[in-house]
Amino acid sequence: MDCPNCKTWNPDDKEVCWRCQTPLPKPKPPKKRNQSGGYASWMWLLIIAFFAMTLLAQCFFSPLSIPQ
Repeated sequence: MDCPNCKTWNPDDKEVCWRCQTPLPKPKPPKKRNQSGGYASWMWLLIIAFFAMTLLAQCFFSPLSIPQ
């Protein structure tokens, strides 16, 4: 991280600049991702379920051809 006062590079674990002793801003922690998956995962699940039910419906409820 660069010092806002003298522009000297400092390691991220330092609280003050090693050259000018100016307090350094604290680094922001990375944002945590939503673990639930959100809207997109539910949409894919619904699409797959729809196609699975459609396929099963065609297999089990299609009219059978009866020879005459």
